[in-house]
Amino acid sequence: MVGNLITVDKDTYESLQKELIQLRQVVVQRQHTQSSSNPEQINLFIEHTPAAIAILDDRMHYLLASRRWREDYNLGNKEIIGRSHYEIFPDTSQSWREIYQRCLAGAIEKSEEDVFPRGDGTIDWVKWEIHPWYNNSGEVGGIIIFSQVITHRKQAEIALANSERRLTDIATNLLGAIFQFTNRNGVWIVDYISDFIWQLAGITAAEMMEDFNCFLACVHPEDFDSYVASVVEVLENPISWHYEGRLIKPNGEIRWWQGDSTPTQNEQGEIIFCGVLLDITERKVAETALKQLNEELEAKVEERTAALRQSEARFQKLADNVPGMLYEFCLYPDGAMSFPFVSSGSREVLGLKPQQIKADAAFAFAYVHPDDASGLQAAIMQSAKTLQNLKYEWRVRTPSGKKKWVQGVSRPERQPGGEIIWYGCLIDISERQQAEQQLKEQAQFLQSIWEGVDYGIYVLDVLDEGTEFRYVKFNPAILNASLIPLKPLLGKTMAESLPAEMAHHYRQRYRTCIQSRKTLFFEESFLANEQEIWWLFNVTPLFDSSSQIYQLVVTITNITERKQAEKERQMFVSLIENSSDFIGIADLEGKPLFINEAGLKLVGIENLEIGKNFSVSDYIYPEDREDLTQHMIPEMMERGVWQGEYRFRHFQTEEPIPVDYNMFVIKNQETGEPLCMATITRDIRDRKQAEVKLQEQEQFLRTIYDGFPQLVFVVNVLGNGEFRFAGCNSALEKVVGINHASIFNKTPEELHGLVEGAVVTQRYQSCVEAGTSINYEECLTFDGQETWWLTTLNPLKNSEGIVYQIVGSTLNITDRKQAEAELQASQHFIQRIADSSPNILYIFDLEEQRNVYANNEISTLLGYSIEIVQQMGENLIPNIIHPDDLEAIKHNQQKLRTAKDGDIFEFEFRLKKSTGEWSWLYSRETPFTRNINGKVKQVLGVSTDITERKQAEIKLQQQAKNLEQTLLELQRTQSQLIHSEKMSSLGNMVAGVAHEINNPVNFIHGNLIPASEYTLDLLRLVELYQQHFTDPPEEIQSEIDAIDLNFLKEDLIKLLQSMRVGTQRIREIVLSLRNFSRLDEAEFKQVNIHEGIDSTLMILHNRLKCKPDHPEIEIIKEYGNLPLVECYPGQLNQVFMNILSNAIDALDEAFIGEQGEISIYTEVIDNNRVAIHISDNGMGIPQHVISKLFDPFFTTKDVGKGTGLGLSISYQIVVDRHGGKLSCNSTLGKGTEFIIEIPVIQLENRK
Repeated sequence: MVGNLITVDKDTYESLQKELIQLRQVVVQRQHTQSSSNPEQINLFIEHTPAAIAILDDRMHYLLASRRWREDYNLGNKEIIGRSHYEIFPDTSQSWREIYQRCLAGAIEKSEEDVFPRGDGTIDWVKWEIHPWYNNSGEVGGIIIFSQVITHRKQAEIALANSERRLTDIATNLLGAIFQFTNRNGVWIVDYISDFIWQLAGITAAEMMEDFNCFLACVHPEDFDSYVASVVEVLENPISWHYEGRLIKPNGEIRWWQGDSTPTQNEQGEIIFCGVLLDITERKVAETALKQLNEELEAKVEERTAALRQSEARFQKLADNVPGMLYEFCLYPDGAMSFPFVSSGSREVLGLKPQQIKADAAFAFAYVHPDDASGLQAAIMQSAKTLQNLKYEWRVRTPSGKKKWVQGVSRPERQPGGEIIWYGCLIDISERQQAEQQLKEQAQFLQSIWEGVDYGIYVLDVLDEGTEFRYVKFNPAILNASLIPLKPLLGKTMAESLPAEMAHHYRQRYRTCIQSRKTLFFEESFLANEQEIWWLFNVTPLFDSSSQIYQLVVTITNITERKQAEKERQMFVSLIENSSDFIGIADLEGKPLFINEAGLKLVGIENLEIGKNFSVSDYIYPEDREDLTQHMIPEMMERGVWQGEYRFRHFQTEEPIPVDYNMFVIKNQETGEPLCMATITRDIRDRKQAEVKLQEQEQFLRTIYDGFPQLVFVVNVLGNGEFRFAGCNSALEKVVGINHASIFNKTPEELHGLVEGAVVTQRYQSCVEAGTSINYEECLTFDGQETWWLTTLNPLKNSEGIVYQIVGSTLNITDRKQAEAELQASQHFIQRIADSSPNILYIFDLEEQRNVYANNEISTLLGYSIEIVQQMGENLIPNIIHPDDLEAIKHNQQKLRTAKDGDIFEFEFRLKKSTGEWSWLYSRETPFTRNINGKVKQVLGVSTDITERKQAEIKLQQQAKNLEQTLLELQRTQSQLIHSEKMSSLGNMVAGVAHEINNPVNFIHGNLIPASEYTLDLLRLVELYQQHFTDPPEEIQSEIDAIDLNFLKEDLIKLLQSMRVGTQRIREIVLSLRNFSRLDEAEFKQVNIHEGIDSTLMILHNRLKCKPDHPEIEIIKEYGNLPLVECYPGQLNQVFMNILSNAIDALDEAFIGEQGEISIYTEVIDNNRVAIHISDNGMGIPQHVISKLFDPFFTTKDVGKGTGLGLSISYQIVVDRHGGKLSCNSTLGKGTEFIIEIPVIQLENRK
């Protein structure tokens, strides 16, 4: 490829994609001159294709190139067909050369977007494809190059990305969520929502765009109706939407929001809301605060007058709303206890009413866990003794039976009367206790893992902001598995304990983990005992309270077995992904976990993520779902597997898909517990269709079976080796008198008797053993009468190749057997007659090429016994027929194959006797038998010895040779006269045709100039209309789009230019035809020899062009400074035509990959003679042929391709009529040169 590339519009590119296959066929068709496609039409098609397309052969030589290719690569009118791509573009890079070679090897190379620098320094984005094309033998014949400039599209994509980035920046910095909602048939679709929705509603943008209901779920229940009413009002009235309300985030936080939008309506009538959702919580809080402050100021007087009441109420309210139970606990000196105050929290904490506890303090202690009661009492006594705060945790059982952990925290005060009052709070710490217990268990669990796991763990301190690391701790597993002692490394840095190179390697790994601030995985391999060991490193960062990484925890797992198993797993995964069956896995709840690509494609789902949104029952056709849940899954869970035919649902078309369903349970190998369920399901739509067709076919065959006039019967082959009749057709019932019921399930012995039955059984056994059809004749007795039957047995095999049934057909040949006996007697009579004949009687098989029968006369005449003739078989004809007569014999046999009955073919040939002598025979043959196709298989012949007659004929032929020689001389003279007359007539015709073509072509050529000017005027008028009427009526715009006006304007100018070039080409050809015919120069004239040569080349131009099987033939002209020469111009042009045509033929036949060349060199010799040298670089002419070149009727071309008079007449024109010389020089393998020498001025006697 080079810098100048193709620019085509999108529609053209897509249409050319469809034409690509046609272009490949074009390349193949051009390789065969007998192709039905016209090369000129193909060239015209490629020439006007609005894209740059180049077709090259396997040597990277151009076969075809579109006009756009030439324009885009600045090739102009340069002739590139047949030339090498690397010769035209010598700067082709090595990478492109490698791409071409891969395509020539059968690959398809393409690039969706690639950067290509232009020659002027600009950059283009390009989409290109290179395909191989194949010849008729299936081999790569070359490549097709096709490309498209996508710079404008790429620039648009970049601009779009920048626009989206700016929108994202705006959305990120805006204290609100930008949105676009669409109401489609009553369903709200979220087309876009910015990420701020997370701060506002606690849901991600992806969640909201996937399901609008997740946003509706956040709307405050008290606001939901007003929100819906605001939307309905906008939908019913063309007004802007404004709403304020509350959202409840998943964590319980309530946020105030404000939504604003101006709805619009698209072409489909759908309502689109584009706007912003603002967080106005702070504003609402401020408004509430201001409102509350105002209310406080207004009620200040009232508060002062009711201060005590409000204080008490506030305290009670506070006590009621404080988590836990507030209490006053009093211990009297005599040990009595009471609760002067208990808040309403007692209901939540202890399940007791405050009045119950106040009434009897012991009532509260009665629910303390027995194991904790003594400890609680001891804590109370200790606090009473020291007057220190009481803090204790104990268990209680509520009246409902629920167990809880509670914590009491109180401060004691001794009263003047000696009693002690604790002011405290009792809170429920059950969840905390559970968490602490879990934490404790987790710590024990982690310690057991640290000490008991079989994989290594060690801890590193992060030093100097991640530039160095120190070993802190190693677990036992890594101490045992390490290849080096690790205990000495404890407390040391990596620099102190590892080699520098190793320390640097691992520092880099650990720094990557610190930079990413997340777990890092990497694999390392080591050699131990000459075996490769693989370790998987898992580096996890630990963060302190300031989110700084202070330690790394590294786990090491030996994955050697896993690495070995990965190859097998990859093969398994590849098998699943490339399987054409539906393969899926789902959890026990019916949620899909995995579905392969073939499975997703089968049910019309784009990808696995979409497939996971459905349950297993969604994949089943609705009418079958009840059976799935009630029968299939329970049976699978019980037996472990369920198999049968079922129907899937196609998610796009809702059509049922018949499948062969295989569902099974995957269990834990150790416990046997089910883990999940899986299926391997096969699409049986084709099989179902085949079954329908099979049923139809079976019905059709049943009709044939019952209506078939030939007797048909069926025999079952049982597993124990028995044969039992399964049935017969009605024809057998009618002919034999045995019905279906009388033979059903009977053995041959039961039907035919022991003797005949045993023979029949043996026949059936032979058919089973052979495994193929067998034919035989048999004699069976029915109703006491012997009958002869011709029987055919056909074995039917199951999928395992075992014969399970035999279908037999039989034909009653009793009459034929009687006729055969009569025929044998007749043949004996005929044989006696044949042996008495003085001629050879024979029957020859044309298909088997052997003699079937011969009478005894063959031994008398030729000396071969009948046995020897029969033993020769297919070698009979090659052994005894004269080699010169073999072709005639074969030709005669070909005609006999299609002969009619009664046709007789006569021929003579030579045949070798047993003594080695040759005898002439005269044979008459006629068709005897035919094969099933109606062709003659055997012929009946009679041969007579004509050796003496042929010897007499030879003498007569020798006497006639002299007469033939004289006749040849007369024929040559006559042929030359006829050829001269033909050339004269041809000249008249060519001149007339040229004259008739010239007039209309001149008329067309002259009118193309004003037609082009008129076209430009009309196009300018159209452009003025487009400038001043930018918004045409819809009908006009539709017509503009339909005719693709922009392309039409561009292509119309090019079309007129092409027509002008074409008419100019026709005028040049007409001039050349007139010059070549030279009708007005039948006498000696002084002419320019070069004009005659050029006219001849113009006429032969089409033969010089590139062909599918060879490149263009190059003409190299080296004209000398010749004077005008006196000659017959028309005759001399004929000489040029003959020699140049022969040179082109030689190059066509000798083409082996190199470009053909014809050189024409003219010069003046001896001041009075001119020489024209015409040479080619073909294979040359053997010396024995050169001596016969100028003989009349001598030719080396195939029959029908040459008369042998061309060079002979040329020789007469040059030598006899012009007094010149015509000679030939040739070297095998290098080429041939013809030299024409004629005088400049002719002698008077010649004039």
